[in-house]
Amino acid sequence: MTEQEKIKYIKRRNKRMKRAKTRKKRRRILGVTIGVIAALYLTFVFCPLPFIARWRTVYIETAMTTNSHKWLATMFIPHYIIDKVMDEKKAQEAYQKKLKSKWDTAEVGADAGTAKTDEEAFFDKYWELDSESFRDYLKRESVFLSDGYNNLLIDNMYRNLPIYTVEGDRILAVDAANNTIIIGVKGEGYSGKLAIVKNINQVSVKNSAYLGSRGETCGVYAKRYDAEVTINASAFRDVGGHGSGGLIRGACVENGREIGTPERGYWKFAGVRSDGKMYVSNYYSTDISDYRWGLEFYPALIVDGKNVVDGTFGMGIQPRTAIGQNSAGDFMMLIIDGRQVGYSLGCTVSDCEKILSRYKAYQAINLDGGSSAIMCYKGKQITKPSSVSSLGRFLPNAIVVSKAS
Repeated sequence: MTEQEKIKYIKRRNKRMKRAKTRKKRRRILGVTIGVIAALYLTFVFCPLPFIARWRTVYIETAMTTNSHKWLATMFIPHYIIDKVMDEKKAQEAYQKKLKSKWDTAEVGADAGTAKTDEEAFFDKYWELDSESFRDYLKRESVFLSDGYNNLLIDNMYRNLPIYTVEGDRILAVDAANNTIIIGVKGEGYSGKLAIVKNINQVSVKNSAYLGSRGETCGVYAKRYDAEVTINASAFRDVGGHGSGGLIRGACVENGREIGTPERGYWKFAGVRSDGKMYVSNYYSTDISDYRWGLEFYPALIVDGKNVVDGTFGMGIQPRTAIGQNSAGDFMMLIIDGRQVGYSLGCTVSDCEKILSRYKAYQAINLDGGSSAIMCYKGKQITKPSSVSSLGRFLPNAIVVSKAS
């Protein structure tokens, strides 16, 4: 073998050895990667530690309560683990069946009746405001009081003004003439809006002009009725999976008349009677003749001042819609955005209960959320729905807050 042949042989041998080392290294990395993934999978699926168990439960519930994504649970997690999680949901459903509002410990609109200045009356009415800092702000920006407290209007939706509630949430709007405030709410992984209306008589349910055929977007309802606030209302039957939103699912009562398709089981009926109070009950045992309006969904969140939902209710983390009323008669509408990484993933039904409880809800119920969850204020969309369209889904009806007369 010549010297030149020896050199070529050595080069070829070195290349073979280098390739062999590279293949060996890749196999080692692949083996480690597979091992890590397997360890993470086994830990997530079988580990009994409370923190991991909680998030495993949330993952299963989130997947199993979203029609098109059940496979995210069933493909990777044994059925007996999924069944255990869903059995816990059934136990909570059985508890929900027994719940019914009585309003036996609170009187709507109770007031001492003492004479007050406009300023005192304003801060009594809007007790949610951090009055000290809000007064300081109005002293610096007296232009907002040019028409007096009864007509005070502040739009802080995109201005980041330093005004907050007693709970530390940002005030996004105050419209005293229309008895409304909008509050920005944030928590671990979620962002949303809470609207509080001081006059329950401004609240009603409006149905699609094409009910039975197709629904309409929240913005259409808002503009048609020149509404102060508008949110989604009933769930709908999505026949054929087209999202037309034309068929109401669940009871829907308007002026004592049923126009929906009532459900049985654990679904709860919530609505406002002629006494101005919101009641939570079972539809099939309720006399609807005295109801101005009512809707059916699940679960109840608060009944007669008591938290009646524990954890996720088997519904995971999703965009949410919830309504409630406090003992002063204020009506509350909550929208939590979701399914948007980096902005808001959504929240549990228990998170909704906690938000509404912070603002003294005495009755509250979760409504159909998901990609239907949306809120408009003065005709403009102020939440970010997770639907394919940025305008939100077609809805069979909407809860509409009219401007004060």
